[in-house]
Amino acid sequence: MENVTERIVDALRCPVCGAPMRYDATCGAGQLLCLGTRTHNFDLAKSGYVHLAPRHSGGGDSREAVRARTAFLSEGYYRVAVDALCELIKTYAPEGLVVDAGCGEGYYTNRVAAMGQHAVCGFDLSRDAVDSAAKAARREGNGARYGVASVFELPLADGSADAVLNIFAPCSEAEYARVLKSGGVLILLGAGERHLLGLKRALYDEIYENAERADLPEGLDLVEQRTVRDVIEVTGAEQIGHLFSMTPYYWRTSPEDKRKLERLETLKTEIEFDCRVYRKA
Repeated sequence: MENVTERIVDALRCPVCGAPMRYDATCGAGQLLCLGTRTHNFDLAKSGYVHLAPRHSGGGDSREAVRARTAFLSEGYYRVAVDALCELIKTYAPEGLVVDAGCGEGYYTNRVAAMGQHAVCGFDLSRDAVDSAAKAARREGNGARYGVASVFELPLADGSADAVLNIFAPCSEAEYARVLKSGGVLILLGAGERHLLGLKRALYDEIYENAERADLPEGLDLVEQRTVRDVIEVTGAEQIGHLFSMTPYYWRTSPEDKRKLERLETLKTEIEFDCRVYRKA
C-alpha cells in the first residue's frame, strides 16, 4: 500500500499555492505538506481523509444521506453498474491512477480499488461522505485514499490521471481534461431513460422517462457507449425510503405523494445506467 500512497501523493498539488505535496507520518494521523516557498499543512483525519478544499467551502450529502446511501448500496442493488464500471476500467485503463470525482460515500471507488490494479483516490465536497468512504477503505484494506475537494477544483497536477470517474455527479469537462494524461479516459456513469421508472410509478400519476444529461463532454473523443439494465425488488419500507432519498425526486415530491411509499413493503423497479467512455487526445 505504500507505493499506492506515494503514487497518489505524487499527483497531489497544494490547493492554496499549487505546489507539489509530500506526506509526513510523524504527526497524529499524518500530514500533507506542500513544498512551496510558504509551506501549507493539511492534517489527515483519524479515518484517513484530508481536507483539500477552500476552508469556506461546504455542501454535498449530509450524514443522514450518507448513511441512507450506504445502507442501500451495500445490499448490492446496483451491482450491474459496478460490474460495468469495473469492466470499462479494466479495458481502457488497466493500470495507473484512477480519480473518482464526486465520489460520495465511496461505494464505487472502493469497488474499483478492490480490484488491486490501480492507485485510487476519490474527492467530494461532503466531509461526511469522504469520512465514511475512508473508514470503509481502511476496513477493507483496499488502499483507496480520499479528500474533501470540489470536482471543479481537483487538487491534482496537470496530466496526472490515467482515468477519471464521474458517477452520478456533475461533469466538469475542462477540469477532468486538465488532470487526464494524453490518452487517458473519462468514464461517465449516470441514469438511463428508464432508470427507477417503477419508483416513479409508485409516486406519480403521470410519469416520464429521464432526459439525456445536459453536461456531456464536447471536447473529448467518445470511444464507447453502453447501457446496462436490470430489474430490482427493494424490500422493506426503510430500504425503499433509502432509495428514494438518493434521488432528486426526494426534494420535489409533495408530502402526499411521499406517503404513498410509506405504505409499500416491496418496490419492483427498472434500473438503467448509461455508461460513456471519452478519451483525451
